[in-house]
Amino acid sequence: MSDPTDQLAAAVALHQQGRLDEAEAIYRAILDAAPETADAEHLLGLIMHQRGDHAAALAGIDRAIALNDGVVLYHANRARVLTALGEHERSLSAARRALALEPANPESMSDLAGALLRLGRAPEALEAASKAVALSPGLQAARINLALAHFDVALAAQEAGDLERSEEHYKAAPVIDPERVEALVNLGNVYRLHYRVGDAALCYAAALAKGCDLPEVHGNLGVVRQEMGETAEAIACYDRALAVDPENAEIRRNRAQALLKQGNFAEGWREFEWRWRTAHFAPFRRDWAKPRWTGGALAGETVLVHAEQGFGDSLQFARYLPMVAERGARAVVECPAPLVELLRGLDGVDAVVAYGDAIPAHDLQIPMMSLPGAFGTDFDSMPDDVPYLEPADDRVMKWSARLGPPSPGSRRVGLVWKGSANHQRNDWRSPGLEAFRPLAGLDGFEWFSVQKDDEAEDLAAADWDIAPLGRACADFADTAAAIQCLDLVITPDTAVAHLAGALARPVCVVLPYASEWRWFEGRSDSPWYPTMRLFHQPAYGDWAGAVARLREALEAGWP
Repeated sequence: MSDPTDQLAAAVALHQQGRLDEAEAIYRAILDAAPETADAEHLLGLIMHQRGDHAAALAGIDRAIALNDGVVLYHANRARVLTALGEHERSLSAARRALALEPANPESMSDLAGALLRLGRAPEALEAASKAVALSPGLQAARINLALAHFDVALAAQEAGDLERSEEHYKAAPVIDPERVEALVNLGNVYRLHYRVGDAALCYAAALAKGCDLPEVHGNLGVVRQEMGETAEAIACYDRALAVDPENAEIRRNRAQALLKQGNFAEGWREFEWRWRTAHFAPFRRDWAKPRWTGGALAGETVLVHAEQGFGDSLQFARYLPMVAERGARAVVECPAPLVELLRGLDGVDAVVAYGDAIPAHDLQIPMMSLPGAFGTDFDSMPDDVPYLEPADDRVMKWSARLGPPSPGSRRVGLVWKGSANHQRNDWRSPGLEAFRPLAGLDGFEWFSVQKDDEAEDLAAADWDIAPLGRACADFADTAAAIQCLDLVITPDTAVAHLAGALARPVCVVLPYASEWRWFEGRSDSPWYPTMRLFHQPAYGDWAGAVARLREALEAGWP
C-alpha cells in the first residue's frame, strides 16, 4: 500500500489541476484507510464547496476541525463556506477563530473585513481591511474589501447628511481599488450636493472613462453640465444616456428642460411630458377619468386645468387660462389653496377649487404646465400681455392703509431673499438676505419684506431697516395686493418673481449663473414678463456680482 502522505500529495496535485473527480476518489480512499486524516476531510470539503454543495462542504470541514482545531486554513475556509450559505454571523465567528490562531494572517484579516461588511458593520470592516492591507499591500482581496468598506462608510455618512465624511471615504475607495467606479459616481453626487459642479463633472467623466456606460452616469454628467451653463454639452450627455436607455424618464425630462432653455420649443414641450413618468412627479400623478385635452378645437366643453406643484409654476402658466376659454371652452381650475382667491379673478375662469375639494364636472383635463405645449408656444407666440392677474380692490386698500403714505421722493421696494425649502435646489437659487446688504445704503428707498419663510428670524439678525410684510400675507391674493402698493420688487427665482411679473409690477430677479430653463440663455429680460429684468451671477456662485449689477441699475434710475 502506498504512503498516505504520497497519496495526499497526488490528490492535491489533481485537485489543483481541476481534476476534482480523481482527487475526490483519492481523498475518500485515504479516509477509508485512515478516517482521522483531517487534511483529507478538509480537502474533500473544499471539493464539495467548489461544486456548490456547501452543506456537505461545511460538514466535511467541521469533521476536519473536530480532528484538529488548530489549523488556520480550516477555520478560514469554514468562514468562506458559511458565507456561501448566507450564515454571516457564523462566518464572522469562524474568521475570528482563524485570526486567534494567527493574528498577523492578512488573508484571515481580510476575511474578517468581508464578514463584517456583509453584516453591515462598515466601520469595523474598515479597520480590519486596513490592517489586512498593511500586512500585505498586494493582497487584492484585502484591497477590494478596504475599498468596499470606504464606500459603505461613505454611503452611510451621505445618508446621515455628513457630506464632508462621505466625500473623504468616497475619494479613498477608487484610490485603493481603481475599478470601484461607483465610488466615483457617488463622489460626484456628493460634490453636486455641495454645489461643486465642476468637481462633480470630473468624477462622472472619470467613471465613464473607466468603461462605466450607465445611462444614469451620462445623465448625471448632463445635469452638472447644465448647471455649469453648458447647455449644448448637457444635451449631448443626455443623448448618449438615451442611446443606452431611451425610456429613462428622468433623463428625458432633464433633456426637455435643456431644449427649452435653448428655445427649442417644439421638441422641448413634447419631451417635457416625460415628467409624468419620473419619480419626482409620482406624488402628482392621478388617474383621470376624462380624456386629456391636447389643444384641439373646443365647442363649449368644460376643461379642467389642474396645477402640478410649485406656486411659481402655477402663477407663470395661469396666463393660459383665458386662452383656454377663448378656444370655446368653459375653464375650471384646481390649484393649491393659497392661490385660489387670486386665480378666481382671471378672465374666462368659471370656477377655482383647492386641492382636496370636490372637482367641478368637466369633459376634458390638462395639467397646467402642459398648456404652453398645447398652444404651440414659441418666442413669437409667447403670451406676454400683463397684467393677467389683478388683486381685489378691497385688499389693495387694506394694504395701502397698512403701509401708509410714502415718504416724499422715495421708492418702496419689496424684497425676497430665498425660496421655499421644499425646492430641490433651493440653496442654489437663494442668495439669502446678507447678499442683498449692499443695497441697504441706497438713497431714496424704503424697504419692505415680502419674504414668507423665516422672515422674523432673518430680519432680527440683519442690520437693516426693513418693514416685515410677508408673514402678514394670508395667501397670494394678499401678497398681490401688498405688491400692488410697492414701486419695485427684488427677488430671486421664487413665486413672488412670477407674481410681480404677472401683476405688471417692475421686478428685478437675481439668478444663478446657470438658471432654470424658463429664463432662457443670455438674456437680461424675460419674454414672459415685460416689466422684469434679470441679473445673473457673472460667474458661478457670485451673488455679490449679481447684486452689484442690480445696484448699478437702481442707481441709474431703473425702473
